[in-house]
Amino acid sequence: MRKSLTVLGPVLTAMAITTAAMALPVSAARGNHATQHDASAVDRPARDGQIVFRRYFDARQTQGAVFVMDPDGSNVRQVTFPGEHWRDNVPAWSPDGKAIVFERFRRDDSTSRIMVVDPDTSVTRTVVPCAKRCGVAIDPYFSPDGRSIAYARTVSPPTVTPATEWKLYSAIFIVSLDGTDSHQVTATPLRRKGVFAPETSDPTFSPNGKRLAFIRTRQGEEESSAVFVQPISSPGDARRITPWRMKCQDRPTFSPDGRLLLFRCTPRGEEGPSNLYLVRPDGSGLRQLTPASSKRQYLGSGFSPSFRHGRGWITAGRTGGVGEDGNADVFRLQVRYGRVVQKQNLTRSEEWDSGPGWGTHQPAG
Repeated sequence: MRKSLTVLGPVLTAMAITTAAMALPVSAARGNHATQHDASAVDRPARDGQIVFRRYFDARQTQGAVFVMDPDGSNVRQVTFPGEHWRDNVPAWSPDGKAIVFERFRRDDSTSRIMVVDPDTSVTRTVVPCAKRCGVAIDPYFSPDGRSIAYARTVSPPTVTPATEWKLYSAIFIVSLDGTDSHQVTATPLRRKGVFAPETSDPTFSPNGKRLAFIRTRQGEEESSAVFVQPISSPGDARRITPWRMKCQDRPTFSPDGRLLLFRCTPRGEEGPSNLYLVRPDGSGLRQLTPASSKRQYLGSGFSPSFRHGRGWITAGRTGGVGEDGNADVFRLQVRYGRVVQKQNLTRSEEWDSGPGWGTHQPAG
């Protein structure tokens, strides 16, 4: 389910390609129904802002756009309109709720760019065009002050041939909101001839802006991944906080009080089970949050802005949704001290909905 930063064939072909974006038709939303209902608890998420997510329009997941909805699942609205050969993915709110950052990926996976959209007007602009030794730029996330964006980038030498593909590496970069001063903030991995370096992806900021969380993925016969945390100014102090064998992935987000990280792990591989986990930023207290079997897999997730002291709401994509077998919808889950006490399917659409993030933008309703 995760894209690889070093899928090199299409990337090499596309380094000299530029393509303009064109409109994509709006997809209609479905109704919403609670799987468990508690009137007082369901009302509480309304204190938070809207939820952003990505909706795929085709079974092969080559077409997709960014949508927003109110925290109760109402007022679903498309806000990005990629061109015929592009898809939008991995959206994240700015702290003030006035912008959404996302990746726009070419449908053949050959290249991508980091973009920002105004959720009220759908006015979109490019922040990182992915040129000058950039293979792909993905996984953007706003800084707490809203002035910069962290993202993952594949870096290549001036010329790359199939014989030297191992020289490519991926790292986390931070760029100003106006697209200037893009600079690497994680360590450059050691590379050996013919051996691909670990991939680095999915960056997020701590609430105070002093730390980064991200994912590293080791290549090989049995791929494995883990959550890392590092001080932004000290790449050499990056620390792994989950075991490699847990295969944890998908944007480890900090809780608003900075006490927890939320992410998914697939210890038996992508076929599942895939569940959500919590851990403290120092690596202690690792705990499985959801009990889904391989028939219902949890995907990307995020905290609500009001989540504090181990209590509150989170949102997550999950399979076992409405539509064809294996389809995904966006859910919200109420958490109390490491346990899910309530859940609700918010989108209930025939399309694949996942990758949600919860922000502060005022609900439309």
